[in-house]
Amino acid sequence: MPAEAVVEATALTKSYGAIKALDEVSFQVRTGEIFGLIGADGAGKTTGFRIIAGVLAHGGGELRVMGKTPREAGPRVGYLTQPFSLYQDMSVDENLEYAGGLREVPVSDYNARRQRYFKLFDLDRFTDRLAGRLSGGMKQKLALSSALIADPALLLLDEPTTGVDPVTRRDFWDALTSLATEGMTIIVATPYLDEAERCHRVALIERGKIYDIDTPARFRSKMGVTCLEVKVEPLPEAEEILSKSPEAEDVQRFGDRLDVMAPRPDQAEVELRQRAEANGLRVTEIRRSQPTLENAFVGQLRRMRGAQPTPRFPHPSPPQNRR
Repeated sequence: MPAEAVVEATALTKSYGAIKALDEVSFQVRTGEIFGLIGADGAGKTTGFRIIAGVLAHGGGELRVMGKTPREAGPRVGYLTQPFSLYQDMSVDENLEYAGGLREVPVSDYNARRQRYFKLFDLDRFTDRLAGRLSGGMKQKLALSSALIADPALLLLDEPTTGVDPVTRRDFWDALTSLATEGMTIIVATPYLDEAERCHRVALIERGKIYDIDTPARFRSKMGVTCLEVKVEPLPEAEEILSKSPEAEDVQRFGDRLDVMAPRPDQAEVELRQRAEANGLRVTEIRRSQPTLENAFVGQLRRMRGAQPTPRFPHPSPPQNRR
């Protein structure tokens, strides 16, 4: 395994009966990298995390974590699971102390890390509060602190910010960026593509297969198109009609507009207006922008699935104006 690779999976498989949760998955994650996993529910992300963490055996292929088997590497791995897994009837302090005891963290190291993470995540004001009485965002901060208390070399995060407020999401990602700068390796699954933009590299996983791995910037640039943001009414009919344009590589519905991926934007804009007028559609605006990571992933998912409807990614907060 290359010296810089913290995780190396080769043709990794896992099946539940006839269902292939992982289907010959291969990837490497490097030291100090934030590596994102993007995929729909049931794509295989959680199964992959459980195998890397050593709590689930893989069915075939090979997996090395820091040059060892996942079980051997387990003490150097922190894992934040998708559901909140700490004790609701224990205080914030008691939960962290329990996590430190399980990992046999020396007292001096525990005290220093407790102070660091409680201050970093603003938990020092709630040390005596029961975990069950914390807000969703504070629960996740406590769970992350517990995963970090043993100073893991590898941190696994399974959708850590789902359902939390925008401020907590920002705090999470600021902390992750800082930890990666210090040399910690992080693998994170997220349904939010604005978060995926903050990863060094991202893997697109669908039905147990990884279809592509690249940086967010290269995912966007590989499209080789301009995005035409088309405001048109009525929208459902417009999506079907404009999708037939020879100048449209892909048409995706986002809120009150259509995003048309156009290799030749000048010709596409003329053709789309003509097609809309010929079919009784009313175009109120066409703006040009660079494709987003969401445009790239939606287009790839549609090609993989052969589906017409636009796959939906959640938006935890209003998307930033790109214009």
